[in-house]
Amino acid sequence: MDDTVARPTLRPAGERAAWLATAVWTALGVVLWIMFPMTASVLLPACTIAPLAWYGLAERRLPFYRPSLVTAWLGVAAVYLGVNASWSLSPTDAARTVILVFLMVATLQVVFNALPDLAEAPLQAMAVGALAGVTAGSALLCFEVLTDQLLRRLLIHLVPALEPRPQHVAMAGGRLMLAPYLPNPNVSVLTLLFWPAALTANRLGLMRARKHLALVLLGSAIVVATVYASEHATSQLAFLGAAATFLLFRMRPKLALPLVIAGWMAMNLLVVPVVSVLYSAEAYRVPWLPDSARHRVVIWGYTSGLIPKAPMFGAGISTGRALNEAADAVDTPVVPGTRYHLAPGLHSHNAYLQVWYETGAVGAFILLGLGLIVLRSLSGFPAPIAPYLVATFVACALSVATAFAIWAPWFMASLAMAAIFARAGAVLPERAARSASPTG
Repeated sequence: MDDTVARPTLRPAGERAAWLATAVWTALGVVLWIMFPMTASVLLPACTIAPLAWYGLAERRLPFYRPSLVTAWLGVAAVYLGVNASWSLSPTDAARTVILVFLMVATLQVVFNALPDLAEAPLQAMAVGALAGVTAGSALLCFEVLTDQLLRRLLIHLVPALEPRPQHVAMAGGRLMLAPYLPNPNVSVLTLLFWPAALTANRLGLMRARKHLALVLLGSAIVVATVYASEHATSQLAFLGAAATFLLFRMRPKLALPLVIAGWMAMNLLVVPVVSVLYSAEAYRVPWLPDSARHRVVIWGYTSGLIPKAPMFGAGISTGRALNEAADAVDTPVVPGTRYHLAPGLHSHNAYLQVWYETGAVGAFILLGLGLIVLRSLSGFPAPIAPYLVATFVACALSVATAFAIWAPWFMASLAMAAIFARAGAVLPERAARSASPTG
């Protein structure tokens, strides 16, 4: 974009009120996302409201943008998934997934292109709101993790309908006890948000002001404590991998990006033989592995054995979940000497394997191409920004490797929202170490 073109801006009379409204709107959305991740699919389209409102009020019209290569490729993925859904064994879940993917494409197309066209004031308002939301949300989540989910238990007492399924609840000494893995989705969201938030803090100049640096470090410490005090090993590995990538990119950028590209290609192209070897080697019997990890080996091994039945176009979106539900209704055999059923599992716990099984080689090629296109675009950002963006990509790539199911609406929407917040931080004009407000 030509920087000589005047960017739209609001008239000064209403700028402060609009600035505060945008900051509060963004902060509330981030807190809601962190504390209630299942709302992500509703919050995703809401990400368009502030950018479109600022642009529309300034220009008296809504913007139109041609699709970028990333959104065009996502559009191809959405079309293919729409076709693939026609032979799914779970048509309702498949249709919901396709609708959400099209919504993601539209949201990313609008927000990614509108953000660079906004004036500095709305960008700062969104940035300050995002940081305030991450700070408040991470503090609340840290309290939850360290107090055995006290807030959730109090909320359940007030609204009994919010009580989880019986397998996630126990009573001990007359006290309601919740399974320690229930906050895992919350921790996953916080892990995805950390690097966009760090980029935003850097662009606002908070890391160059002594009075703000202490707060930034405290906030970072709270996030790290929350992630590593939780039960979510996937987020812990994703955080560690993203941090290592960030440091390597800062020190050896010419080495870091090729390594990330190689890692992305390996996760997409080698996942089937790797999980097959793990299963054949009976890694599910290794005593020092956590129980959940051993169960994943069985899920992955069984799923990899189903891929040859539909290698090119896959078995259909959410078919694995449908097969698991069918297996629950019958006496499904278990792996000898274990209690692990031979079934795809309620969650695939590996997006790359799930894509190979349910969308086939075509879907795997589309996913591989999407990541390569994104990484190519990230390489074009200047040195102060690129490490944060690549770290965000790695956090997302590692988060989907061993957690949840890729078609879970909240999970897909959360990945898209992480990209949106990273984009917002990237287009934010760099400021000196002073207050980020409409008056500077």
